[in-house]
Amino acid sequence: MNTAGQRRGEDPYPSYFDLLSDLHRRLQPRTYLEIGVHEGDSMSLVGQTTRILGVDPEPRIAEMDHPDWTVVAERSESLFREHDVPALLGGPLDLAFVDGLHLFEVALADVLALERLAHPGSVVLVHDVLPMNAETSGRERTTVFWSGDVWKVVVALRRHRRDLSVTTLDVGPTGMAVITGFGSRSGGDPGGGADYEPWFEEVVSDLLPADYQDLLAMGLTEALGVVPGTPDSLERCLADRGELSLPGPDRRARPAPRP
Repeated sequence: MNTAGQRRGEDPYPSYFDLLSDLHRRLQPRTYLEIGVHEGDSMSLVGQTTRILGVDPEPRIAEMDHPDWTVVAERSESLFREHDVPALLGGPLDLAFVDGLHLFEVALADVLALERLAHPGSVVLVHDVLPMNAETSGRERTTVFWSGDVWKVVVALRRHRRDLSVTTLDVGPTGMAVITGFGSRSGGDPGGGADYEPWFEEVVSDLLPADYQDLLAMGLTEALGVVPGTPDSLERCLADRGELSLPGPDRRARPAPRP
């Protein structure tokens, strides 16, 4: 099998890990924030020159072969409200990956909080937005594999934030949303998040009862903006971005807090 760097543009990524690896190679971000680090599998794909900040209430990672990383053992809401996230990152946010609690209102609040840290070149990824079936996409976990109702984040943003570019790449096992177009609302209080969006409570109330059958009725392409999970699709998602952040101050390696 070809590596991500050698894969032809029309060849699908085998999994979202391959997409993540290729995106890190393409962007070489200076800063990266991951929500829901678990055992650190996706964090291990980050390049050595990128400053990593992870957050997870119960992280299962004690060591990592990387010179500059920190994991905060809290919920993402606490991270944004109680910590100086720009200081922990060492600069503006270049790339973020949302893979935390699989409830759409939580993931949507995470995206809005990340926007306060973003700049025109920033990219935010949201995992688990293309559900397999009704059983694995419910709000309550009843199966071993569970994507929850995170797909509603894409529906909400495509309806209410048309200034953003929100595209779903059909990559295994349950899709990846690529969000770009930040800048106009960035730079404020990083703890603001959903508090800055007057439509947040209304859209949560509106979409809360929706289920997998409702998604099928909406139409995957229209509701989620689904495109093939290929390097060519990813390149098109990145085409209209601005430049990544300017180099920040020297960032020294910091030990990760123990869970």
